[in-house]
Amino acid sequence: MQQYFLMKSIQINDVLEMDKEQSHHIANVMRMKPEEKIRIADGFGHVYLAHVMFKNKKVFAVVDEEIVDITLPNISITLAQGLIKKEKWDFLLQKCAELGVSRILPFVSSRCVVKAKEDRQDKKKERWNKILLEACEQCKRSTLVELEDTCSFSALKNEEADLKLIAYENADRVSCKLSDIVKQHPNAKSAVVVIGCEGGFSLEEVEELEHAGYQRVSLGSRILRAETAAMSMIDRIGFYYDEMAGELHAKHGDDSE
Repeated sequence: MQQYFLMKSIQINDVLEMDKEQSHHIANVMRMKPEEKIRIADGFGHVYLAHVMFKNKKVFAVVDEEIVDITLPNISITLAQGLIKKEKWDFLLQKCAELGVSRILPFVSSRCVVKAKEDRQDKKKERWNKILLEACEQCKRSTLVELEDTCSFSALKNEEADLKLIAYENADRVSCKLSDIVKQHPNAKSAVVVIGCEGGFSLEEVEELEHAGYQRVSLGSRILRAETAAMSMIDRIGFYYDEMAGELHAKHGDDSE
């Protein structure tokens, strides 16, 4: 079942006009028929079942009922990602959206090959947001990924979260093990994960963020590409907190019996 985002307040029985691109996709790409079912998300965590209606060459969605969303993660993850080359960046955006990242904060560090050009930022951000939107629709998320403007590395010191991590290839694999760090923060509701560009971080940069409350973390014995490291961190953190939430739910269920 196809999903589309309509960024507005939605009520049962609403008749919602689809935009030009959505209408084209419904009528000409998917070749849907009247009454065919689709999912509508408002971008803020609510998902609705609707059916398609065609009228005067326009496409509408008639909202039938709200459905329970099971895609929301148990922790809100911000990915602070050093800029990388275009093809890898686009791939990273798509996959991290599918893996449940809540927010993406691009930044420029000392070893970034890709630089942020102010005169092209608006066009880049528009294209990046489109990639994120399509990925969120494809994986049937109920929320969109929030994409911030590109910032400096030093600006990351101002980020606030329950869990603040910086992936560093020279971090000790024993004392900086991700699963152990997560277990030390079982009640965390938000996390910031900092991943470097292709060249990684200097030791000075790592120490700068450590002074701001970040913990260095190891991703294992192999050196991962930037986009692989980002996906690995997002997936593993989400998995760990989903597992802990499931264990807590099961424990409460046992206690109530």
